[in-house]
Amino acid sequence: MSEEQIQKYELLYIVPTTYADDEIGSVETKVSTLLEKDGASIDSVNRLGKLRFAYPIKKQRHGHYVLVYFTAPRSSVAKIEEHLRITEEVLRHMIVKADKVTPKYNLVQFQEIDIEAKEEARRKRKQEERAKAEQHHAAETEKSAAGADKDSEKKLTEAEVEKKIESALKEDIKDV
Repeated sequence: MSEEQIQKYELLYIVPTTYADDEIGSVETKVSTLLEKDGASIDSVNRLGKLRFAYPIKKQRHGHYVLVYFTAPRSSVAKIEEHLRITEEVLRHMIVKADKVTPKYNLVQFQEIDIEAKEEARRKRKQEERAKAEQHHAAETEKSAAGADKDSEKKLTEAEVEKKIESALKEDIKDV
């Protein structure tokens, strides 16, 4: 094959998040082997990290992005495309000719939400609210106790309370 037919390419592929971070290495090895089997020579492999999709792909919302620079004959690119299309570990892929200047990209890494930290913060907030409520209740109790001293002159004796209960019960029986 002549030198004119060999070109430099860029492959970006996405691995689903069903694969753990340590399993991504085995997927990279599988794709690299596939490329070399089809006549490509790999220049570099860059793991870009776990990123969120703009829309779900095969019920996945996130994926591990991997960028590969390789050189290969033009005729082998179609074979590589075909093999990547049927590879289960690859959700999506794209092969383009690589320019002489490496493009600069600014990808925002996906940050997983720490649910335990949120729950801990929520628990602390509830404890603080309970403490404030208890302080408020204590203050109200003190106020009512001060007011009760004024009302102590109006307190009924036990005998008077029993008389009122009996009269209320008698009225209820009459109504029935």
